[in-house]
Amino acid sequence: MSNYYISDDEFARLVSEDVKNRLSSRQRAILTEEQNWNRWQKALLHLVDNLNDQIDDLIADSEADSERFRAMGVDGEILLRESEFAYDAKRGKIERFMFHVNRRLDDVTKLIETGSSSHINNEHIAASTDVNFYRKAIAKHRALLNEYDLEATEIDKALWRALDNEWAFEDINPSNI
Repeated sequence: MSNYYISDDEFARLVSEDVKNRLSSRQRAILTEEQNWNRWQKALLHLVDNLNDQIDDLIADSEADSERFRAMGVDGEILLRESEFAYDAKRGKIERFMFHVNRRLDDVTKLIETGSSSHINNEHIAASTDVNFYRKAIAKHRALLNEYDLEATEIDKALWRALDNEWAFEDINPSNI
């Protein structure tokens, strides 16, 4: 049991770091204390609301930029494509994080309903660590291709789309390889 009070802001930070799998065992123990279960769930729900607000804001900003760039005519076409790419990347990142937040919310809800933390175990942490490793590897692959000005193949592009939870390998045309 914790001997000190954790502010709401600090607790929310712990919850966010837990979703990212960046907590020490001591910090994780604080979250899993029974008196923190409802607080944990509430913080995750607040995080989901916050992420939804961020997505709504991105959509509104994207629509405003799109309208402004289209009004520029031909000169705005490049700006429009660049802004659409940037907004899509930001939105994808937020949506991936939200996926993990919702998974953790499911875990915490089960914890509260069953009173058992057996489903919040090291297997989840290990799987999450593997996923993070592969995501980082794919992102580094993309960065290196860009850094060395190498042309991406259709296979590379399909791999990158996997980061957005899209399976595009069946779309590859062998004649384009």
